[in-house]
Amino acid sequence: MVQVASTAAVGFWRSLLLAFVFCCLVINAVSLFSDSVEASSALGFQVTRVADSALVRVTAVDPGGAAEASGLDVGDVIHVRSLSPGDRYRLLTGVYPHERIPIAVSRGGRQLQLIYESGDAPAWRWDIDLWCAASFWMLGFAIVIAWRRADAVEARILCVLIALVPASAGWQAGSWIGFSPFADMLTAIAGYTLTWLSAALLATYAQLFGRPLSPARRVFTALAYISAAGAAIYESVRLVLLWTGATPWVAQTLGPDWNMAWGAAPFILALACALMGVSAAHPKERGRIAWSTATLSVLYLAQAFGSLVPMLFPGVARGNALVIAYSCINIGTFLAPLGMTYALLNRRLLDINFALNRVAVFSTVSLIIVGLFVLAEWGIGVWLERAGHTANLLASAAVALALGLSIRVVHSRVEHVLDRVFFRKRHEDEQAIRRFAKEAAYVTELDVLIARAVDVLERHADASFVRLALDDGLGHYGEVSENDPAIVSLQTWHRVVDLHELDTQLDGERAYPMVARGRLVGALVLGPKHSHEAYAPDESGAIEEVAHGVASALYILSQKQSPADDRIVKELTSMRDAIADGFAKINQRLERGGRAVS
Repeated sequence: MVQVASTAAVGFWRSLLLAFVFCCLVINAVSLFSDSVEASSALGFQVTRVADSALVRVTAVDPGGAAEASGLDVGDVIHVRSLSPGDRYRLLTGVYPHERIPIAVSRGGRQLQLIYESGDAPAWRWDIDLWCAASFWMLGFAIVIAWRRADAVEARILCVLIALVPASAGWQAGSWIGFSPFADMLTAIAGYTLTWLSAALLATYAQLFGRPLSPARRVFTALAYISAAGAAIYESVRLVLLWTGATPWVAQTLGPDWNMAWGAAPFILALACALMGVSAAHPKERGRIAWSTATLSVLYLAQAFGSLVPMLFPGVARGNALVIAYSCINIGTFLAPLGMTYALLNRRLLDINFALNRVAVFSTVSLIIVGLFVLAEWGIGVWLERAGHTANLLASAAVALALGLSIRVVHSRVEHVLDRVFFRKRHEDEQAIRRFAKEAAYVTELDVLIARAVDVLERHADASFVRLALDDGLGHYGEVSENDPAIVSLQTWHRVVDLHELDTQLDGERAYPMVARGRLVGALVLGPKHSHEAYAPDESGAIEEVAHGVASALYILSQKQSPADDRIVKELTSMRDAIADGFAKINQRLERGGRAVS
């Protein structure tokens, strides 16, 4: 059962979700486009372990690469523990382009001290371009969900889940390089933790449907949580051990073929929870849940397959296997929002006009903010060219903070302009609905009131039909019993009910409570839109005002036309006349005795 929360609660959740998505948007944009947070450079060499865990042997050197230019050769043995913690961490997870790191090596019985200088940032592959486009695409959907369905807990979980996918990737090792290696390690721990949190959120999302949960669903949900927590702990410990040198070269490029397979478990278990939730859901809501989870399943399957690639293709060189794995993940990340778009357009899961409104507003705001940030980054880079990376990063942080504080002003101006240019008809319809909601109280004829309510909602809300299920005083609202689940919900909560979520005899899309003097006098039932789109939150709020206005008018009219009330008035009048006659007779008797009473 889905109910629309109070206006204040919806506003709070909407603001909170939009702030969260905006932070994810900034993280994603900065990690991709900022000069102060650069992508890691290709190392240009590969290594393997030797008997001594403090040593690794160079097995391949890219011709013409940074390693060859720095003097590294095949067969060199690198003394990993001679590196400082910061250099060791950067060398294993991501270095700046043209960063210089001193390396102690053994070559033919001699000890050498080389200065390794990293090369240029690697060229982006086509699948990385897909991921970049998909990351902003997914954040756009998160914005739409935050605006459209902030009233529903399942929508809030879905919004956070979608936004975490690009944000967590932007903080992982190699994607985000900050002002110090230690800060990079903490950021990477946060990024990996958020990745596994997004996996656990799908299991949480699946729990909301088909309740109560069966024992099997409870077990799989618990396993999904445990595997996600275990993966986050493993990644955190691995990064800490890399920093301390306790395990000097535990990286994705080393180890047996199954060393990444454990990463598939949280995604597979979350998918199992989703499938069980869809199968256990009520038939009326199964289709909607299936479409929302199917698009995420593409992403989760790609993540799981990417973790299994080194084990599934043991004959492929490790570097090539990793490229295949990341390509699968990047393609899956692109297919996920593509599926969301299909569901949006073909299945009408959201109001298209409302979605376009929100996407247009936030796309424009994002372009302005990101454009100003990139322009400021370029200016800072020129102005502080010799000030060092730390000064550049601090200046960039100050610019980002200033732009973040101005986002509300920019958003309000952009929304005002776009609404006036592109969505005037929508706002005119909403104003017409709200205007009738106020005028309804002054209509003095019942037939005229009902006819105008139906006409206004069919013309301005695009409803396929409008029905008023009124209380007949005999235990029925229209043709529906007062014990119908929808009527009981309306009586209890006085909130809008989505009829698709209930096993109700009321036929329609949504039922709005008609409440007067704290009593439910009827239900205003609207059918699906002619366009088959959903009712937008602002539009639904206006319709709710109509329901209350019509209910108040009906109550007043019923009082004026009630025969029972006329009978009561007559009885009170006769009682007053009888009391007056009684006093008159008493006075006559008292006057005979020389006294009177008034």
